[in-house]
Amino acid sequence: MAEDCCKLVGNLEIGINGCIVSVNVNSQAEIIKECGDVILLGPSTGTVSITGYTSESPDIHVGCPGRVGVSIPWVRRFDCDEGTGIHLIPAGQGPSYLAGDIEGLATLNNDTGRSYTSVNANASSGPSSVYMETEQVEGYGLTYNGGPISFNTSQSMVFPNFGVGSGDMYLQNFSLEMSPGQVPTANYSFMFVII
Repeated sequence: MAEDCCKLVGNLEIGINGCIVSVNVNSQAEIIKECGDVILLGPSTGTVSITGYTSESPDIHVGCPGRVGVSIPWVRRFDCDEGTGIHLIPAGQGPSYLAGDIEGLATLNNDTGRSYTSVNANASSGPSSVYMETEQVEGYGLTYNGGPISFNTSQSMVFPNFGVGSGDMYLQNFSLEMSPGQVPTANYSFMFVII
């Protein structure tokens, strides 16, 4: 029946304050190996992708284009005692980058001293399209103080469950895009373990 699976997105409650644009949840079991006709299952893990506006009363970005992001590494260890789960161990703050005008929403925790010119040009809308040319600074770790979820990678990147998936949420990736004439959006990717 369609009424069981088709629901209004305006009624979705995920326990995060702010303007959420999209939520996507996927999960799957890991197959360790086949042994004859027996399939040995490993842990089941899932991902939650969230996109949201950087403030509860979003304004259109009028500055130069900008972007910032970080990828947080996790070491995965199989739980030999339980046989069905994994332990996720933080492996540092992760590589990060910052380019252009991000309106002070984020800072690199550590600047590596490396930077280079970054160009993003696309003429599919015609030769008079605007393109971005700016300096991209490489870093290690990131502090983000905008919405819908602020964080500092020098602290724990494990978040309590906010109503989707299962168990704690482990932040894996974050990116922020600031395009002139558009509302800035923050993108998050979390991982969770199904026990």
